[in-house]
Amino acid sequence: MKESIMPNGMYQSNGHTYFYSNQRYDGTHRHEIFFGTDNRKKSIEYGLYVYLLPQDHNMSVYGVHNRLGKDFNLYLKKKGQLQAMVTYDWTVEDFIKIFGKSYL
Repeated sequence: MKESIMPNGMYQSNGHTYFYSNQRYDGTHRHEIFFGTDNRKKSIEYGLYVYLLPQDHNMSVYGVHNRLGKDFNLYLKKKGQLQAMVTYDWTVEDFIKIFGKSYL
């Protein structure tokens, strides 16, 4: 598995603060930024994943996979696309060829 290329950070939405990291800490869950079909494998291959607290992943309504985490999910997708484009010197078209669509 390739090391995560994502920066550490935080995001606020719906009165909730999310923290994400490019390193695993005890109790965190790995979240592949682009999931579904083959995109989960591609996310791992290109280092496009972060580590989240369980409640920020899928263990609460604020989780990135749940209803109130929708904004956070889109934020990570945009940030992931930009990070991939900078790291790998991709155009938007290059990104679309690999992941199927642009999130910008």
